[in-house]
Amino acid sequence: MKNNYNLYPVFMASIVALGGFLLGFDGVVNGGAVPFYRVTFRISDQPALIGLSSSAIILGAMMGNFCVAFAIDRIGRKPTLIITSFLFMIGAAGTALAANIVFFIVAKLIAGLGVGIAILVAPMYIAEIAPPKQRGWLVTFNQLNIVIGLSVAMLSNYFILGAVLDPDLNWRWMLGVGFFPALLYFILLFLVPESPRWLIQKGRIEEGLAILRKSCGDDEANSEFDKIKRSLKESEHRSTGSFKEVFSKSMRYIVMIGLGLAIFQQLSGINAVLYYAPMIFESTGSAMDTAFLMAIVVGVVFTIATVISMFLIDRLGRRPLLIMGCTIMSFSFFIVSYSFHMGTYSLNNEKIVSVYDQAVNYEISNQAKLKYPGNYITDSTVLQQDRAMLFKNGALIGEIDLKNNAVRKAQKHALLLKGVLDEMEGKTYSSETAFFGSIRSGLLEKFSNDEKDIASENFSQLYKPAILKQSININNALVLLGILGFIAGFSISLGPVMWAMFSEIFPGRIRAKAISVVGATNGLTSFTVATIFPVELEYLGSAATYLLFGVFMFLCLLFVMKAIPETKGKTLEELEVELVKA
Repeated sequence: MKNNYNLYPVFMASIVALGGFLLGFDGVVNGGAVPFYRVTFRISDQPALIGLSSSAIILGAMMGNFCVAFAIDRIGRKPTLIITSFLFMIGAAGTALAANIVFFIVAKLIAGLGVGIAILVAPMYIAEIAPPKQRGWLVTFNQLNIVIGLSVAMLSNYFILGAVLDPDLNWRWMLGVGFFPALLYFILLFLVPESPRWLIQKGRIEEGLAILRKSCGDDEANSEFDKIKRSLKESEHRSTGSFKEVFSKSMRYIVMIGLGLAIFQQLSGINAVLYYAPMIFESTGSAMDTAFLMAIVVGVVFTIATVISMFLIDRLGRRPLLIMGCTIMSFSFFIVSYSFHMGTYSLNNEKIVSVYDQAVNYEISNQAKLKYPGNYITDSTVLQQDRAMLFKNGALIGEIDLKNNAVRKAQKHALLLKGVLDEMEGKTYSSETAFFGSIRSGLLEKFSNDEKDIASENFSQLYKPAILKQSININNALVLLGILGFIAGFSISLGPVMWAMFSEIFPGRIRAKAISVVGATNGLTSFTVATIFPVELEYLGSAATYLLFGVFMFLCLLFVMKAIPETKGKTLEELEVELVKA
């Protein structure tokens, strides 16, 4: 009968962990949409706003982290999870339908509320319903679903990129499809019972004990019930579970562990890598469809490594996995940093002409969209003396007058850019910031004050991506190897282990509030890293940015070796006795 009992918590954990799928999907799907909506909303020359549009989901998650402490102890774990499903649905629909960047960011904040609640409540619920011997790997169900969600998001983005050719529409489909798994999550949650520990804590003894018996069997359920009662009785002689107690002297060691893991997990740069994966691979000169395909590979590695961690977390333990993962991550980022450091940038006449042609063709495409809104996607354009002939599948579908004011203006601006690039022909730069800084400053000097803003926008939105693809000389394979190594290291360590330990180390009476504190800290760090990542790339360059991530992971390794205890195989009540200092 024991095996039958063990299937029940697995089934419940599988449903609840679908929240992880949604937060993984919602967090990463934006990476595929960024290259397109930054053009739609005309924010390509505003890296801080691009960063905010991606990291707004993290800001919302921080708000959700704080809501957790007040929600789950009052209304329970299950109703709180149901609320998250609504937030995910609203966020997906809102971002897909956004008419401007402000509406978009607000919708991201709403989705973030769902992320912030689900990311804390789901592993807590699973830990509270799982038998001690299964707890580690069942809690990692949530992390597995997160990486499956991000993998599906990357795969979905790739297929939508090929199926929806309109750059003002494809990103809306990328973001909108998340509505449907959120709806499924809402329906399935009605099959889930309330947490047995919450029920017992609220005096609903028979209900809680019945669920424990389904999860553990009669003997183990009775043993768990006795430990829960003993823990609750001891709590009666202590201060109530308040934020003040979270920061009390007796909790100092536990809170230090939680805050350290929360901060270092995001200083790894995981969300910067995931949220901007296609953009990162584009920075190596890869074509957009290739960059999206490489992002899919990242998702596959993430999933495989997370599955491996599920089998190791209750065998090797939490601490060995953290040591192994931090070592791999640090070394991997040093590889990526070295690759960009050794990269060079140079242009010849053929590449300069290609950049000029792309700049002009972009405006021709804009005019085609205005003139032929239902049939403007072409596969070739032939320029004649005064007109551009548009072809699709070998058939002429229209023509654009090259004397059009918008096209003539685009040609004028592209010629000014070509003049700047001609002056750099044959020169080799080892620094991307120096290379693009020279082009940008040289270009802006050629424009009047009234036109500098549009010139700056065109540079960021049109010219820089085209120049990058034509100029960069870098070992793409080494960059990919480093990024995949980092993902593998994160997936076996800080990804699943942090959330498993959060659900284990805090005493039951303050667990909700403590997890909300460390979760909010994790969110604040994540928001900061994801927001400034595009700014770092713009002003520090890729080599320095990835070197910084590598240094943070080396410091995390030292922290783990110095401060992190082992928690595998122990009940939540045993850990409380061991870790709480009198």
